[in-house]
Amino acid sequence: MSRAVTRKGLWLWLGLLCITPLAVYWQTVFQEYGFRDDYSLLREAHEEPFKLFRITTANGRPIYGAVLEASLRPLRFVEDLPWLRLLAVALLASVAVVLWRQLRRSGWSNLEAGAIALGIALLPGAQMTVGWAIAWPIALALLFAVVGFSVVEEGLRRAGRVHVPSLVLGGAFYFLAGLTYQSSALFATVPLAAVLLLRDDRERLSHFRWIALHLATLMASLFAAFLLIQVFFDEGIVTQAARMRLEPEPFTKLLWFVRQPLVNSLALFELRDRFNTTAFFWVVASCIGALLSCGYFYGAQTRSQKLRWLFCLLFLPFVAHAVSLAASSQAIGYRTVFGLSGLVLVLVVFALRSVFAAHKLSPVLVTAAFASLFALAALSAQHNAYELIAEPQAREWGLIEDAAKKLRLDADTDVYIIRPGIEDRSTEQIFDDEFGSLSSDADWASREMFKAAMRERFPEHLPSGSSLSIITGPAPPATPSAYDEVVDLRKLRQEGDRLLSAAAGEATTASRR
Repeated sequence: MSRAVTRKGLWLWLGLLCITPLAVYWQTVFQEYGFRDDYSLLREAHEEPFKLFRITTANGRPIYGAVLEASLRPLRFVEDLPWLRLLAVALLASVAVVLWRQLRRSGWSNLEAGAIALGIALLPGAQMTVGWAIAWPIALALLFAVVGFSVVEEGLRRAGRVHVPSLVLGGAFYFLAGLTYQSSALFATVPLAAVLLLRDDRERLSHFRWIALHLATLMASLFAAFLLIQVFFDEGIVTQAARMRLEPEPFTKLLWFVRQPLVNSLALFELRDRFNTTAFFWVVASCIGALLSCGYFYGAQTRSQKLRWLFCLLFLPFVAHAVSLAASSQAIGYRTVFGLSGLVLVLVVFALRSVFAAHKLSPVLVTAAFASLFALAALSAQHNAYELIAEPQAREWGLIEDAAKKLRLDADTDVYIIRPGIEDRSTEQIFDDEFGSLSSDADWASREMFKAAMRERFPEHLPSGSSLSIITGPAPPATPSAYDEVVDLRKLRQEGDRLLSAAAGEATTASRR
């Protein structure tokens, strides 16, 4: 009977881990839109074979380019991009399932392991990975990383010593992750921290040797991937991208790390505004920081537990963000901080677990607490992905698509696109090149968007005898009559204001009722 109940509970958790991400991101996945590079890469995958592979290889990500180009080949139109977003959701759900299984085997309860696994699939980095169709290989790299850790850990747990086959196989998965998306490969620090915090002092492998074996396997695999890419550069197969060079100012980079990625990760599901970081953001980050300390006071009772907790808090964040710290760039996108945000999430759940155990809360209250917290996380993820990515990008695409549909083609058709400025965006909140940002503010992107719209209108090619010239600018043309069509994308702001006013009106009407 107990085995049947356990099996039933297992399937319930697997269903929850798979269905929740799909339910949260459903609207975002199936909204018709593209996001910046989506338009150009959709075209280049057909018209310029292997260009994408060369570009990603120049950035040390050949597998990213190979799988992305392969996934784009069957697609032709913007309306096909939901398949890539759905693939990202499926991969994130797979990451959650593998992580949940690993944490259960390491001493976390079903509820605690589920909280961490589901939280990973709802982080801002996950929201961005789903919302940006061509970002789906980031989730693939996450899956490689967590599978790699599980393979290494399984070998060490069973053998109780250095188990070379598991190190080699796990290292192979890390190697693949490093050639797909380097930052995601460091996601292995998330299960490492989770397992270490609950590891028994009586294990046959000491904590130090266990940590050393895991980190050595991870770093050796990433170094091997780096060396392979260097061969590509040295042989002149591709030209090395600037970001592949090492950071020349490490102390400046450390200051940037504390002020940007670390703080952004500490706030977990609360987004940071690019221009006006709200007081609420700092309150959330501060509260989570204070909550982390509870893990030390309530959960670290012995000297060994305290040292392990301090290791996770003070050392692993640098490991989790090591690639970005070493690279000669200061990318602050949420898609690059998966490992760092996941590490914070593990420490938060550990702190809650410790507080609940210390105060001997009933299982019902514990379940209610975790359910409430992650219901809020799910609502936040749904809102951010849909209202800060899908909807505003769909507005841009809609304006371009409408203009392309009514354009009258002749032998010499000229189109002028008035590009929007950042002040013309249709969202109130914006973060860097991700949430709430624009696609059509760049000259190349607005051109690609219009080309994509014309391909949808004329799938094979433009009508015989017609030609199309697209010019863009930040201001209206000096002589509008010289163009067959002038597309003003500055209307985005008006559209955003109109929708906000409509939403406010609906809320007022509902409150009166």
